[in-house]
Amino acid sequence: MSSLNKIIDLDNAIFEEIKIYFSKISTSSFSKRYPITLQLSNLFTTSTNFIKESIFNCCENDDLYGIKILFRSLIEHYLRFQLIWFNWVKTQSDTEAKKYLDFTAAREVLDSIKAEIDAFKFSNPDFKVPNWEELLSKFPSCKNLSKKEIEEETLKYTYKNVIKTLKETDKNENALFKRLIIEYSKLSSFVHGGSGSHQEFLRYRNPIKRKEEYNRICGLSFQMAGVVKLFSLRMFAQTDKDEFESSYLKIDKIIKSL
Repeated sequence: MSSLNKIIDLDNAIFEEIKIYFSKISTSSFSKRYPITLQLSNLFTTSTNFIKESIFNCCENDDLYGIKILFRSLIEHYLRFQLIWFNWVKTQSDTEAKKYLDFTAAREVLDSIKAEIDAFKFSNPDFKVPNWEELLSKFPSCKNLSKKEIEEETLKYTYKNVIKTLKETDKNENALFKRLIIEYSKLSSFVHGGSGSHQEFLRYRNPIKRKEEYNRICGLSFQMAGVVKLFSLRMFAQTDKDEFESSYLKIDKIIKSL
């Protein structure tokens, strides 16, 4: 198992490569042909990178709860990026990326409204929304969308359905997904205050065992954040091979050297 220092050194090597290729993305052919896929790629590159950095910080601060909670979040961000990548590979278009962006934004608004209504019902238990479509039309991200349409369309973006879709990928990816599914389930206890998290905390009283667990999670976090960058480059290289293939090969080598 690699030490945190080695993981950070490899992560810094990836960052140096990012500085070489990142400025080329905005002028690439990919950015012109698939702007929404690029937008999501950049967003997930950023989010997974920040979460990974926070995981490294938790490791250095001996924060078992923090590292476990953040690791579960990173898994979900990683899997959602994989869904974007998988759909792009299948369709070679922005269609699915646009649906993801539009409907997930609408769903978040809908869920916020539902939460406000639930809170309001504490003092007004008989309250009912008279017209959902009229209410939703007041929010730009929900305009021209019905409540039923938002709920049905976003079912495909639930964690379970993302996993179901990703099962269609190759066997090597499936092995990683199986591992992450198990990790994700176990980590639920840390996020939701389950008794399992307290029991696991006690199992890691030994600082040597705790350090081993930190290094394991930091290694996986480095790999997941790295693969988001790697697969983004893999997409970019389809339209701009000369600009991005070299960076793709270098980052692939760095990730595999862990």
